[in-house]
Amino acid sequence: MPEVLHVSHLSRFMGKEKFPAVSDVSFGVNAGEIHALLGPNGAGKTTTVKCCATLLAPSGGKVIVSGVDVAKNPRKARKDVGLVLGGELGFYPRVSARNNLLFFADIAGIGGKERHRQVAEKLELVDLADRADDKVEAFSRGMRQRLHIARALLGNPKLLLLDEPTSGLDPEIALQVRTVIAQVADQDIAVLLTSHLMPEIEKLADKITIIGAGKTYLSGGLEDVKTAALKEFAAQNPGVAQPHSFTLEDAYLQLASNLVRA
Repeated sequence: MPEVLHVSHLSRFMGKEKFPAVSDVSFGVNAGEIHALLGPNGAGKTTTVKCCATLLAPSGGKVIVSGVDVAKNPRKARKDVGLVLGGELGFYPRVSARNNLLFFADIAGIGGKERHRQVAEKLELVDLADRADDKVEAFSRGMRQRLHIARALLGNPKLLLLDEPTSGLDPEIALQVRTVIAQVADQDIAVLLTSHLMPEIEKLADKITIIGAGKTYLSGGLEDVKTAALKEFAAQNPGVAQPHSFTLEDAYLQLASNLVRA
């Protein structure tokens, strides 16, 4: 599958003091791939996502979306990016889900019959077709989160960015959102998501990038993360019998002490 998102030595400095929110982050996301960005609070995950979404301009390095440098041509890059930051806001509560999406389709410049076709298609994808004419104020938080994903997919972007998409959701509702995310990837859309929920990442992610102190610590598949953790365990506990395997949560916790120094 072709690479949709390429991040190379990304840095982003904030404020007059030039605080390095991100100082050296690199990874890539292919079409149809779910790529998880992990790290402790303050590691730079949301800053990285916002740079990929063209909401923040990189201070250094490169972010390429579908072959377009976001720093040189953010408007063109933005056409291939869908972004979900989550939360309760973002829709007109006393307006139906369908009409909310039609409004955002107008903003995205989608006209004519294509506008209605895409809205119907995205509502179907996120399993809200049967609630299309209900007012958003009647929606649960999980339904609103799925509607956020539908909105982000208007215009058929090649890259979907999700910042903690299931944070605060009940387990059953979170499962529904994860199902939608998997269905999105099945349509050959590249997905980059952040999450603190390790079991969720273990089930969803094809690739994982761990960052700490604004830098990439490790990027690879689930087994690469577990192998690195087992090596770290052996180095820290010489002579102690090594575990046969780690869950992702075990592996992340084993590596966590290194993330501050990454």
